[in-house]
Parts: sequence; C-alpha cells; structure tokens
Amino acid sequence: MKFVVKTWHYKRFICLLEIIAVLLIGADMKKRYINVGIIGYGTVGKGVVKILEENKKIVIRKIGTPIHVKSICDLVPIDKSELYVKNFHNIIKDPEIDLIVVLVGGYEPARTIIVESLKEGKNVVTANKAVLARYWDQIFTTAQIYQRSIYYEASVGGVIPVVQGLSEGLASEEILEIKGILNGTTNFILSEMTKNKVSYEQALKNAQQAGFAEADPSFDVNGIDTANKLAILASLAWGGWIKVKNISVRGISDLNIEDVLITQDFGYNIKLIGSAQKTRDGVDLSVQPCLVNHENIFVTVENEYNAVMIKGKNSGDVLFYGKGAGQQPAASAVVSDIINLSKFIVTNTAGIIPDVVYDNRKKIKILPTGKSRASYYLRFTILDKPGILSKIFKILGDFKVSIANLVALPDIYNKDYGRVIIITQETYRQNLEKALKYINATKSIVKSVPFSMKIEN
Repeated sequence: MKFVVKTWHYKRFICLLEIIAVLLIGADMKKRYINVGIIGYGTVGKGVVKILEENKKIVIRKIGTPIHVKSICDLVPIDKSELYVKNFHNIIKDPEIDLIVVLVGGYEPARTIIVESLKEGKNVVTANKAVLARYWDQIFTTAQIYQRSIYYEASVGGVIPVVQGLSEGLASEEILEIKGILNGTTNFILSEMTKNKVSYEQALKNAQQAGFAEADPSFDVNGIDTANKLAILASLAWGGWIKVKNISVRGISDLNIEDVLITQDFGYNIKLIGSAQKTRDGVDLSVQPCLVNHENIFVTVENEYNAVMIKGKNSGDVLFYGKGAGQQPAASAVVSDIINLSKFIVTNTAGIIPDVVYDNRKKIKILPTGKSRASYYLRFTILDKPGILSKIFKILGDFKVSIANLVALPDIYNKDYGRVIIITQETYRQNLEKALKYINATKSIVKSVPFSMKIEN
C-alpha cells in the first residue's frame, strides 16, 4: 500500500509539472504581435499597408494578435521613411520579422528573396505567379526542408480564393479538370470588343486608361500570365510540377473585330480560356482564345472579372468567381494570406505540415498538343471563283476534318474575294493544323492565312 501511495503522489507531481510547462510554453508561444516585412512597394504593396491599417480590429478578431509592418523595401525611398529599408537582405536577416511579403515582379530577385527567406526561417506571402510557375520545384522543396510556409492566393485569380478552395475545400477530390478565365486584362479587352464593337487596338487603349492593362501589355495579351496561373493550379491539383513549357499558349493580339461580330451571329462569345484536363493519355494543357456559346457560364464573366471551374470526381463542377485585376482585389488577397498564415505563426506551427503536397519524384504525363480534340471555328478569305470551296472541302476531308456548318459571306473590302466560315466536327488538333498549312500553301485558294479558333464545350 505504501508503494502505491508514493507512486500516486509521484504521478500527481509529474502531471502538475506538465501542466505548468504547457502553460509556460503556451504563454511564450503566443506572440504579442506579428512583425511583417514587405519587399516591393508598388500599387499592390501600398494597398496591403492601407488594408492592414484600416482593418486592425478585424485582424485582432481573426488571430488575436496585431500585425505590425516593421520594414518596407523598394528600389526608391517611399512615403513612409521610418519603415524604409534599402537592402532587402536586411529584412530577410532581421530576427524580429516573422513573415515576409514578396511583391516584386519577374523572376529575379524574386526567386532569391523567397528562397533565402525560407532558409532564414521566415514564412512568405507572395503574389508573383511567374516565379512560382518557373521555380515551383525549388521553392516548395525549400519550404519543406526548412519547415516554413509560403502562401500565394493572390498569384491566381486576384481576390478569388481558388488556391485555398483547391487545396482545402476540395482536398478529398480527384481533380479531373480545371478551366477558367484567369486574366482580368484580356477579359476586359474582349468584353470591350464584344459589347462596344471596337477594334482590338481601341479595346486595349480602353483597358490601359481604366488601369487594367500595363503600358507593355504583352505578358497579358500573349497568354503568358494565364499560362503561369494555370501551371500553378495544375501543379497543386495533381501534386507534381506542371511547367509552363508544357502548355500550348496563344494570346488574343491577332483577334479581328470581324471574328467577334461573326461568331456572335453563330451564338458564341470569345474568351481567353486556360484549360487543364485529365485524360487517359495525359493532362491536356492549353491557353487560347475560345468560342463559348451563350449558355456557357463563362459568357457572363465580363470586364476585369475572373472565373475558374474545377471539376472533381465526386464534387462535380465547382465555380470560383471574382475580380481578377486592380489594386484592391489583389491587395485584399495578399492580406488574407497574411492573416491566415499568421494564425499558425502565433503558435509556432507554420510549415510543420507542408501547405503544398509536392513530390519532386512524381512525373505527370502530358498529352501531346496535337492529340488534343475539339471542334473549331475556321475563317477563310478566298478567291471568288468556281471550284475553290470544293478544294477546301477535299483538303479538310483528306486530313479527317469534318464540317458541321458553313456560311459564305461577301468580302466588303474587295468584290473579287469572299469569306467562308466553317464550324468543324470534333477533330484532332494535329489534323487541323496540317490541313490549314496545306491550304495556306496553295495560294490559288486563299488570299491570307486561314484563321482558326477552338470551340469550348
């Protein structure tokens, strides 16, 4: 009995010590505030600081701890001189900073800042989709090795919580397909052309005046921005690394207002669609202007708005919709990442479990571009004389491209030529490209290069 009593007292003593330890550790773990360093103080950076200042009460309600912007680095001195740091290495090395917000564009020094921050034990928030898409392997491998988190919601779709939705809300799903309008600039341009019937050049000017297009819009209008975002979503969905070079990319700069007007008569609008579809032979990846019929949900997505449709095996279609361009939507997404990541920083648990399930040994099979199947809209400018149409029909037939619909129109600019619009049946892309190349090489048939566009089902 004496032995039992002693054992009982000993256990009580040990339990009491454990409770005291937990209380002491918990008090130490609960940080009084989160120190943030911002690198890149452009339009979005200023928006981030503004929202953090205006929403202090919301921040405390969400995480129980204030967020304090301690330092800001930019190429030139900023309006908040007391926070200005000239060299970003000083922010990375600052032991008091818990989280670094990377808002510089391009590949370098963005990659260096992110990787070095993770190695230095800092958690990271970024809106830079280009650096994530190109260095996905290095960035997330580094994050896993050093057990730190990197949040990047603002890199895809502006304010739309599609990254969180894909990684958390659809965590149990086998993802079958991702399709979306992922660039606010191009969607604004296409909306202008569709609604106001203006040329591409005029629509681009309107987008620049509205603040949705850069002075050099090539990154957006050539489809590269959309491809970066699609690569991020596809990599997240399938647990590997989808590279931008695996994506067939075509922009909107060669669009003609004539095609916008003609396709409307056929019951279609034109949208720049990023698409990743899982097939038996690999993932089919593309970014290209597509025709969407007037019953398609993407038709209702106008101006700077974005939309992403994700199809899961059990969930079916899930739609994410919201503003994809502009200072405040992007800044709002960055601040949301700061708040969500800070919830884990206050308890020293950020990065213990990887945020991105990524195995650099996993290889994702990519469907060759030519093996992609779809229906297409074709426009030919032909010589107005007998026998031309039959030649086009024969060449298309020889390459196994079947015709679903055809309309012949006069060329209002030259009476010697005519317009031929063809809607094809579903066909392999490689077959269509070979047929169009052959037709274009036969100068006695067409006046200019045949124009083609995918029809989105």
